Amino acid sequence: MKTPILETERVVLRPLRLDDAETIFKNWTSDPDVAKYMVWDLHKSVEETVEWLNFEVDNIDNPEVYTWGFELKETGELIGSGGMIYRDDKEMYSIGYNFMKKYWRQGFGTEVAEKMLDFIVNEIGAKEVFGQHESGNDNSGKVMKKLGFEYMGDVEGEKFSGEKRIFCEYIYKAK
Repeated sequence: MKTPILETERVVLRPLRLDDAETIFKNWTSDPDVAKYMVWDLHKSVEETVEWLNFEVDNIDNPEVYTWGFELKETGELIGSGGMIYRDDKEMYSIGYNFMKKYWRQGFGTEVAEKMLDFIVNEIGAKEVFGQHESGNDNSGKVMKKLGFEYMGDVEGEKFSGEKRIFCEYIYKAK
């Protein structure tokens, strides 16, 4: 299934496009505070953001990858991105999201994660969804708990760069 356009009260979740690269780089992939808790590393150039976007755009029709840009309905500003990817190691979809710093702690994480979860459970038919956040990113954990994810424990993992980190893992079980 092609990545669909979804809507919440304040946000349009839409497929990412290559022409989003400069905005994404400026708004969050180049921000050390955003990258700090992500599995990807800080982007040092817009070319790194383009490289990542190429993967996302190439997978727009892949039923195991759903990635959206989060666009404010009111202004059209692109404020974050996230999605769901099927993880063979977990045998389920995994949820993820990130936002530019000025939109932290305003309920956007809960709003878009709830919409993505609704899509993957009710449209795709997932029975369980995996979630994780880096230890110390308590706000992301609060979002998962609010949406009904159950904390499973902490595990050692790696960022894409190979840097070791501790991740808190959660499972959501569809009702």
